[in-house]
Amino acid sequence: MSSIEWVVLVFDKPNVDRSKIRPVHLQKIPPTVNGGIVKAAGAFFHDIEKTKFAGSTYHLMAKNKEEIIEFLKKDPYYEAGIWDIDSVVAYPAGIAVRTPKTIPGIDEELFKL
Repeated sequence: MSSIEWVVLVFDKPNVDRSKIRPVHLQKIPPTVNGGIVKAAGAFFHDIEKTKFAGSTYHLMAKNKEEIIEFLKKDPYYEAGIWDIDSVVAYPAGIAVRTPKTIPGIDEELFKL
């Protein structure tokens, strides 16, 4: 079976502070985007003001949920005990449209048609 796109949510453990790990986490994202694994990534929040992190969301390419879990276990947030790996929600996704928003290190040529 070839990889398909998944929408993935992974929740932070209660009362953790991801701020010290965030720069290392962000450095790990561009290679996964440039390698075709991650199609989109970002945080989600407990509040509309975006002041209290609730977890992370990904659109990523994988064959199954086990492969997703293995991917997440290589992330600095998991290694630092930020993510509750047992909380992962993953569904196959059918993306109708995607608009580019990038961070430094992302190959923007990947978004050109």
